[in-house]
Amino acid sequence: MGIMVTLVLRWQGFPLMDLMHLGRAGWVIVPMLVGAAGNLINDYFDIREDRINKPDKALVGRTVKRRVIVVTHWGFTAAALICSGWLSSHTGAYWPMIMVAVFSVILYLYSPLLKGRGAWGNVAISGCVAGLVVWGGLAALKGTHAPPPALWMFAVILGWFNFLREWVKDVQDMEGDRAANHRTLAMSLTTQQNRFGVIVGIILGGSFVIIWSLQVNSSWLMMLPWLFAFCAALVSAIKLKTTSLSAWLKVLLGSLYLFIV
Repeated sequence: MGIMVTLVLRWQGFPLMDLMHLGRAGWVIVPMLVGAAGNLINDYFDIREDRINKPDKALVGRTVKRRVIVVTHWGFTAAALICSGWLSSHTGAYWPMIMVAVFSVILYLYSPLLKGRGAWGNVAISGCVAGLVVWGGLAALKGTHAPPPALWMFAVILGWFNFLREWVKDVQDMEGDRAANHRTLAMSLTTQQNRFGVIVGIILGGSFVIIWSLQVNSSWLMMLPWLFAFCAALVSAIKLKTTSLSAWLKVLLGSLYLFIV
């Protein structure tokens, strides 16, 4: 998350040397704290399904005590809110505090509430991912101007591919989600419907990327890694190999940043 925001800052002309200043480093540190807090509380609420879906990686309640997870979560959240308050004071605007508060609430409610409501959980998480781009764009512009259309489209593309990855992860985790009485998007569809939906989603997302790449005047050389990941993800989707598909979608998300470096 820190790298994502840093690359967006660089793209939008923010002097990266300014991040050496303790206060300005908050533009990168705050999203990392919010994301870490969200992952911790998600693991806290998802103990039951994680022990089914990922038995070797489910450490909460075994290696790490649950109260340690909760205390650390609230510690990270408090630190993020305090730091965002300083950023709001520095910029003379409330949007840093508002964005941090909204993201923190969404990530806290994801597992106990949003995850069991079809696609809403996926939309919420993907909105937070897209929000990282908006955060970086507003930080670079110091909130004085609206981010350019190319940045908004980049945020939408990232959010879209993350939505697809969350969908694929739900296909992988259906057994544990069913045991936890979650009703995800993947559970409400048949195997063929899941396959078809993800394939269409990848193709649609690829179309968005081509249009956006023309806006940012990216070179074809930078597009090659993304094209490779796109083809690999599409093949995995056609074969419905969820493990490799999830991995390739993650590579696809990362390779999008090559367009802006």
